[in-house]
Amino acid sequence: MAKVTQQDIAKVLGVSVMTVSNAFNRPDQLSADLRERVLERAAKMGYTGPDAVARQLRSGRTNTFAVVFEERLSYAFSDPFSVAWLAAFSEVMERKRASITLLSVPAADVDALVAIQDAAVDGVAGLCGDQPAMARARERGLPTVYCTRTSEPGSEQAGDYVVIDDYAAGFEVGQYLRRLGHQRVFLLAGAAYAGQPPMKEYHRGDLDTSDHLRISGVLEGLGGAEVTIIPMGTNSSTAGRAAGVAVLDRRDRPTAVIAVSDVMALGFMDACRQRGLEPGRDISVVGFDDLPESAAGGLTTIHQPVRDKGRLAAELLLDPQRPDRRIVLPHELIVRSSTHPVA
Repeated sequence: MAKVTQQDIAKVLGVSVMTVSNAFNRPDQLSADLRERVLERAAKMGYTGPDAVARQLRSGRTNTFAVVFEERLSYAFSDPFSVAWLAAFSEVMERKRASITLLSVPAADVDALVAIQDAAVDGVAGLCGDQPAMARARERGLPTVYCTRTSEPGSEQAGDYVVIDDYAAGFEVGQYLRRLGHQRVFLLAGAAYAGQPPMKEYHRGDLDTSDHLRISGVLEGLGGAEVTIIPMGTNSSTAGRAAGVAVLDRRDRPTAVIAVSDVMALGFMDACRQRGLEPGRDISVVGFDDLPESAAGGLTTIHQPVRDKGRLAAELLLDPQRPDRRIVLPHELIVRSSTHPVA
């Protein structure tokens, strides 16, 4: 039995092939009655709609966009920052009837790059910096938008971005703690140093911070303070609680701890309270992001417009003619009860 085509339907109804095509692809171009007639006749003739693969091959587009994570995909649904970003990103895509593909491409896993090489997508957004997956996407000629800078504002970096000034934000945190008199500070670096042994302690100069603007800013803002950096492997509350075990039971306990994400900072604060220590009284704690949970927890943190990041990233991918392709959003240091001056 021959396969029914749009031409067959158009012939039976006495309309153009374009009319039949519009009934499936551009319903706003037809009256409701005409579209219903076309769809009803198509169903009776056994035609279910255009071949999606063939259409993509003809147009060279999939109307699907990838979001790249360095962590496992389960992280995307458990991390409050990722959830808020994805919600805003998805809302814009949904309005344009576009689809989303989530890809896990760890920076240290070269074999995982095949995921971005083979992805049938029209563009890629990255929640982390200029990781290898984003570089591979650009090599394919795909539009890219990322949400964390790896070079200082004003310097060259390939691709479009929607970011805050992470260096300035880190500097404000460091300077604020310095004004409070903190001279012994621990910095929980999360996933910033892929491949480094988690929970190992480093001091200034032990690690290259040039690609990690938030951390570089913190170090500069703290001036001559004694700083210990601990790569935690993931930005999670579990990592924050693990850091609490490592940091809070030592005799030379720091007077302040900075985490590069709120979820890690909140996990660290849980570890404090489990030991009878009160953040803001016994030890100062600072995070980054200003998640809704942070206000309830009294966490001093850097506020950044997470949803705006997701919304604008989607708009940049969907509209290649949008004039402003490199967007730096405002941030703000929010001081709450988790920080205090050194006695």
